[in-house]
Amino acid sequence: MNLPLKISATKLLVLSVAYSAVCSSSDYTYGYTNNAAAGGYSWSMSSPVLGVAPVEGMDINGVIYRYTAVKNQADAYIVSIQNEAADGNGFIFRSTDDWTGKSGTTLTRYVPVPYSPVGNWGTGSIDEVGIGSIEDPQVVYTFRLDPCYNPQNDPSCPNYVPPLPELPVIEVYDAMSDQYVQMATEPTDLSLLERDTDEKNDSERDDEGERLEVALSAAENALTIGVGVSQAQLLQAMNTATNLNAYYASNIQGGVYKETTVLSDNNIPDNRRAFRSMGQQVLHDEMVNQQWR
Repeated sequence: MNLPLKISATKLLVLSVAYSAVCSSSDYTYGYTNNAAAGGYSWSMSSPVLGVAPVEGMDINGVIYRYTAVKNQADAYIVSIQNEAADGNGFIFRSTDDWTGKSGTTLTRYVPVPYSPVGNWGTGSIDEVGIGSIEDPQVVYTFRLDPCYNPQNDPSCPNYVPPLPELPVIEVYDAMSDQYVQMATEPTDLSLLERDTDEKNDSERDDEGERLEVALSAAENALTIGVGVSQAQLLQAMNTATNLNAYYASNIQGGVYKETTVLSDNNIPDNRRAFRSMGQQVLHDEMVNQQWR
C-alpha cells in the first residue's frame, strides 16, 4: 500500500517502528490506513474510508497528518485534527496547531498514541477556528494487528478449535402450516351448521311422513280386507237365517202369570228419621239465606 502524496512509506515505517519498538512482537502485523480525509473534513472509522477492515485485535498506535495552511501572518487561525471517543466521552485523540502570527505553509506531523483498540475510535474530523484555510489534507492511522486475537481466524493460531462438522438439516414439520390442519381449525360458520341441522330435520320429517303414509296405507288395506270379510260373513249368516221355518215351528207357553208377592200388613208407618233430616235441611237453608241478606 502506497502512502498518498509526499509521505513516503520509508518515513512512515521508521516513525512507527521507532515508537513501538519496545512493544513489538513477531506475532503482530503492522500497517497503516489510506487517507481518511480524502472525502472531506469528517470521516468514520470504517473499511471504505480506512481501506482496511477494523477488526478485533487491531490497535491504533499513531496518527500521521499533513496539510497546507493558507493564511495571512497577522490573522489568528487554529487547526485541530481529532477523533471523538466511541463511548461519547470527549476525544480519544486531538492534535492542535496554532497558526496565529505565523505564515501559512505545509505541515507534516506524526503523533504517537498508546495502543488503543480501533473500536474505541469514533468519528474523525478537521476543525478550523479563525481566518484561513487548508489545502490537500491527509490523515493516516498506523496500527498493529494481532491475527490470532480470535484464535478461530487461523488454524495456525494457538488455542484454535476445529469447528464441529455441520449437522444435517432436519426439516421440522409445522402442523399449523398444514393446509388440512388449517381447514380443520377454521372458525365454524354457524349459519352452515344451522342449515345442515334444518336440512337434517326436514329429511327426518320427510322420512317420518313416508313411514306414516305407509302405515296408514297398510291400516286402510287391513280395514278394507276386514270389512270385506265381515260383509261376506254377514251375507252368509243372512242366507242361513232366510229359512224361518224353525221359528214358525216353535211353541211359546201361554197362560196367566199370577202375582206372587203378598203383603202381611196393610199399614205402612211413616219414616220419622226422614222427617228429622228434612227439618235439619230446612234449618240449614234458612241459616245460609240469612248470611246473604
